[in-house]
Amino acid sequence: MGIAYSVFCIALTLAFTLTCFRRRYPKWWPVVVLAFPLAAPAFVFKSKKGNLGTWVALTLAGVAIAAGIEIWLYKEYKEKNKYSHLPPVVREMIRLNEDVKNSTIALYQASGKLDSLGLAMSRIGDLTTTLGLIGEMREMILENQAAIDRLVGYIEDHGDFIQRQNLGWAFWISKFYKDRNVTLHHESRLRYFNAYEDMLQYTYDNFDNIMELQSSAHMANYDAYYMRYRGVADMHNRFNKKRIAFQKSFVKEHPEVMPFLPGAHHLEPFKFWDKFSF
Repeated sequence: MGIAYSVFCIALTLAFTLTCFRRRYPKWWPVVVLAFPLAAPAFVFKSKKGNLGTWVALTLAGVAIAAGIEIWLYKEYKEKNKYSHLPPVVREMIRLNEDVKNSTIALYQASGKLDSLGLAMSRIGDLTTTLGLIGEMREMILENQAAIDRLVGYIEDHGDFIQRQNLGWAFWISKFYKDRNVTLHHESRLRYFNAYEDMLQYTYDNFDNIMELQSSAHMANYDAYYMRYRGVADMHNRFNKKRIAFQKSFVKEHPEVMPFLPGAHHLEPFKFWDKFSF
């Protein structure tokens, strides 16, 4: 008997006890209801007093809600303790790896939002929103890399244990995140966001001169920022494609690491800011 079911039984019993005193039902009925809640409607039916439909609905709804809560609590308990049988070192590696996966997935979800915002920005509010998101994503990139560093460092610190336990997948995970294709992609991503932010910030600071007055000097400066951004974005796409190709070949060669990697990455190139969207 779980907590939710017990609370439901006690609440139903208290309600039925008050009803018994008010309608002069036998005082031992609440005791039976406490042990078997479905007896409440049966007792009301037997007495031929009270609203039977209300008690049936109340009892069935309570049982359904309590059962639903108990199932949810059980699943949460199983999820929380699914690695309890493993050695502490392995449990910690799995926890650190989950941090990497979650931060990576959150970063790619934010990238999708940035793609949709960057398709066209003709209002100052659009620029403000995108600049704010870029700032958040820069922090997410740093957090993601910090999580990777913690995982790789922990694996290296416990290399002897991992080797004794034949946990080769841990070494392969470490090798994956230390590979040059992955590290270069990370560095390229930061350069991409820096160039993107510089261009948007200049556009924000000179919005009227670019959008309304079409100042030749400001438009020329904007073009320079855009060309720098586009060059960095093109390079980042090349690094991104190399990283995707590397991951596919790595997983194919070491399929045991597949459950530990963040999953499918973006396969399409970044959507560029379109300077003609003005």
